This record gives sequence, C-alpha cells and structure tokens, in this order.
Amino acid sequence: MKTKLNVEIVIISSLSVFICFIIYITFFFPHKESQLISDKYYEEEMRYQDIINEKQNLLSLSENIKILMCTSGIYIIFPKMIDNIFGTYTLLRYSSKNMDIKQHFAIIFNKKKQLFIPCNLLKTGTYKLMIRWQSNKKQFFFEKDIFWNG
Repeated sequence: MKTKLNVEIVIISSLSVFICFIIYITFFFPHKESQLISDKYYEEEMRYQDIINEKQNLLSLSENIKILMCTSGIYIIFPKMIDNIFGTYTLLRYSSKNMDIKQHFAIIFNKKKQLFIPCNLLKTGTYKLMIRWQSNKKQFFFEKDIFWNG
C-alpha cells in the first residue's frame, strides 16, 4: 500500500520545521556582546601602511618578542639587541570598550628589557595585545590575541 503525500502537508511541515529552527537559533544559541574596536576606523585604515612597515621592521629582527603569562601578570620580553625602547601597549577587550587598557612605557638602560603588566589590571577573558614602540629611530608593531585566566 502506497501512501500519497499532499502538497499542502509537505509545505506546512517544512514551514513548521523551518520556524522551529529559527526559534531554536534565536533563543538557545549563546549570545555574545561585541562592540566596534575603534570609533575612528577610517582614520586608522588610512594609517595602516605605517603598521605594515612597522610589522616588517619587527620581522627583520633576529630575535622575536616573547610574551610570558604567569599568575602575577604578563611579562613582555623585548629582543636583547634593542636599546632605549619607548612606546605604548594596548590591551583591547573585544566584549567591552570600558575594559581596554592603554599605557605608555619606556625601557632605558635595562639589561632585562622586560615590560610587566600586573594582574590587577586584567579581568578574565580574551584580549588583543598590541605593542607599538620605537628604538634607534625605527618603529615596531606587535600584536597577538591572548586569553587571561586570572
């Protein structure tokens, strides 16, 4: 015995399945808040060639920058051959602009060439670490996504 499906039943059942799928996505998928990283994205896009050049300068170094995370904070270790480092570091929090951290730093006459970001500035979550510095009249730019689990 063959059962015959009506066109109306097929359309109504497929429409019902589609509506249930949309309701499932709307209510049960996790929602993550996000904001624009910058309000001045057009101006920053115009300066992007500078960032490309600074990244090339970083690649030309024989030693890489190192990021060490420990319970007391984040250590940023610069290459030994660089002297007199002046710059800024920025920790961008994708979920909230209010949790962004931007600070200037200078490392002069320091043999270790380390920068320390204490844990009391950080909250658990994902950050984008961007370091822009100058040494010997050369600009450098480093960026890395990090997860801080305080």
